[in-house]
Amino acid sequence: MKNFIKISLFIFFLILFYGCSEQKTVFILSSYDNKDVCGQPQVEGATDALKKNVSDLKIQYIYLDSRRISQQELEKRCDDFVKSVKFQKPSLILTTDDAAFQCAAKHFMGDKIPVVFSGINLTPQYYNAKYHFMEGKKPIKNFTGIYEKIFILKQIEMIEVLVGKIDKIAVLYSNDFMGNTLKEQVVYELNKNFKDKMVFYPTSSIQELIKASEEINKRKDIIAYFPFVMLIENEKIFTISELASIITDKIKKIDLAINRQFVELGFFGGICVDFYQMGYKAGEMASYILKTGKISNLEVEDVDKYIRIINLKRARDINFKISEENLSLFDEVIR
Repeated sequence: MKNFIKISLFIFFLILFYGCSEQKTVFILSSYDNKDVCGQPQVEGATDALKKNVSDLKIQYIYLDSRRISQQELEKRCDDFVKSVKFQKPSLILTTDDAAFQCAAKHFMGDKIPVVFSGINLTPQYYNAKYHFMEGKKPIKNFTGIYEKIFILKQIEMIEVLVGKIDKIAVLYSNDFMGNTLKEQVVYELNKNFKDKMVFYPTSSIQELIKASEEINKRKDIIAYFPFVMLIENEKIFTISELASIITDKIKKIDLAINRQFVELGFFGGICVDFYQMGYKAGEMASYILKTGKISNLEVEDVDKYIRIINLKRARDINFKISEENLSLFDEVIR
């Protein structure tokens, strides 16, 4: 009888100990919607890394859809997210892109909940001036993550390998937050190099986009261009997914893509950020924090994974001939 009681008590405490272990919850806050060509690959990468490295994990997804809504609605969705965090108390927040970072930083900078960010385009130094969350690259608060470098110098070097010395490269960008941010990234990454070679074309409407595209196409000194037209509001909202066909129809020159998804939209290609791998790396950082509770060990990083992609269909469309030797420089060829 005594042995039975001992065994029963042992089983009871075993169940109590393991059965009451708290399941960890991660909130993934995406700046865009669940089909966005920039945001969703990061979400998928982060999810895969978390599921691989952390057992008994619940992941909750929140999409701000910031490209398609007003600033007022964005603030409301951010407030709703904050309420959910305070009610559910997740173990960690992972953000993708700037709108999500800004929402989390505004409300949870200095909080107990660790935050890992992926794909910010405004520089960590810019945000650090406001929030002072790192010294050098070492976190001193509850935020760390990955800055989305877009490899502008490597893009220019690649173009010079393909066509020789270049005269001008255009930056075609939308006059929204993301378009302006990408334009500023070009300036930031170039520093003093090649600035005289860049020509900037801001657009705020479909009409301006068509006019700028036609001018870029006519100018013989412009060899290539960056299509940073992320959003245009023209009675309804158009994103890069809808605008790509207009741009590639009007401009028959090398379009320098910043990610695989842009190439899949029909652009030429180039040195592309691997959004999935960037998200995966953020997921690995989040996994480490969930396991150890230590965020200060993880310095803020620049994204280091990129792939060289070329779209041969687009190359044929713009009558660009590429040798087999130069084709071998690309990691991925879309035919």
